[in-house]
Amino acid sequence: MLRNKNILTAAIICLYLSNANTAFGRDTGIVSLKSQDSAQIAVPQNKKAVANFEQGINLQTQGDLKGAEAAFRKAIELEPKFAQAYIALGNTLDDQGKSQEAIAHYKKAINLDPNDSEAYLNLGLTLARLNQLEAAIAQYNKAISLDPKYAKAHYNLGNALYAQRKLVEAVSEYTTAIILEPNYAPTYTRLGNALYDQGKLAAAVAQYKKSISFDPNYADAHYYLGNALYAQRKPTEAVAEYILAISLAPKNSAGYNALGNALYAQGKLEEAVVQYKQAINFNPNYADAHYNLASAFYAQGKVAEAVIDYTEAIRLDPRHAQAYTGLANAMDDQGKPQEAIAHYKKAISLVPNDAFTYYNLGITLGREKQLEEAIFNLKKARELFKAEEDKEMVERIDQLIQKINTQTN
Repeated sequence: MLRNKNILTAAIICLYLSNANTAFGRDTGIVSLKSQDSAQIAVPQNKKAVANFEQGINLQTQGDLKGAEAAFRKAIELEPKFAQAYIALGNTLDDQGKSQEAIAHYKKAINLDPNDSEAYLNLGLTLARLNQLEAAIAQYNKAISLDPKYAKAHYNLGNALYAQRKLVEAVSEYTTAIILEPNYAPTYTRLGNALYDQGKLAAAVAQYKKSISFDPNYADAHYYLGNALYAQRKPTEAVAEYILAISLAPKNSAGYNALGNALYAQGKLEEAVVQYKQAINFNPNYADAHYNLASAFYAQGKVAEAVIDYTEAIRLDPRHAQAYTGLANAMDDQGKPQEAIAHYKKAISLVPNDAFTYYNLGITLGREKQLEEAIFNLKKARELFKAEEDKEMVERIDQLIQKINTQTN
């Protein structure tokens, strides 16, 4: 029986995108401000207020958030109209996970100085972290309307649009950010991600390489370049990039998982297993790594081990359709067809357009003499394979259906 090849979960862009909105960093609120009007509001004559503000910046830089918070509050107490102090206090509060308080202080800064693009940007960053993307986009656009050459605002607007899957708009914003600040490596990487998701792999590769040219130690760029090379079926080159990414970020589980995939594609199953286990070592709740480890075990004929990790992948991610299909394959190989059938059906309920799952379900049903249902699923698989222009599988299914019909007549 032809099995669904336990297709490895592809390397995941979002795994490295969780911090995308903060990659450019917050404006910490230096005393030299953007415009004359802002400077008149933000830097008062009260030298003690300015001294406390500067102390807060230093403490924040040193990682003393509580101390920085106290200093900024003191600056505001001494000068209630110190807009930059409100922004800096908002940043410190947000870094402590006090998002709502941060938002209130950004809004206070905006009330004091409605023309300060920095306040709108930082308010947008906090809203984006709260997944309030439309509200964040409104703030980024306001910042850009005040300062059209504000590269950070274009970059973070690109991030928010990317998160909304508005890839064309995201590409436009990243491109603008690059024009305004051409030496910032992460923007090229984010642009590469958007191009990758559009299926423009060669263009994505070019952007990742550009990112690396500006920052050879940027682990994200090496990781994403590995993903694009892997998608181009260049596993040897992908392996080299993943190894570099791991050397630069040795505790990032996604790098080990992706390296495992590339090694698997080269047929190096034992080496792939080692990498998947390392990914799980750093992140025991990494469902895709458990799934990929199970797939490697299954390819090695270690069915019992595969069942354990498929089951764990499902426990961690109950909507992991591929894990249900893999578990069904393993159960069927263990002589448990009814359990296999149940798992195939669960996979189909989650992803109703996977041709191989219908095919495998049809095969198992046919073996169990549930012929009418077997034909139904095989025909569904045929329809999907035909849409994929997989002539070999279409012909194979035609032969199977003919054989079943001959048996029933």
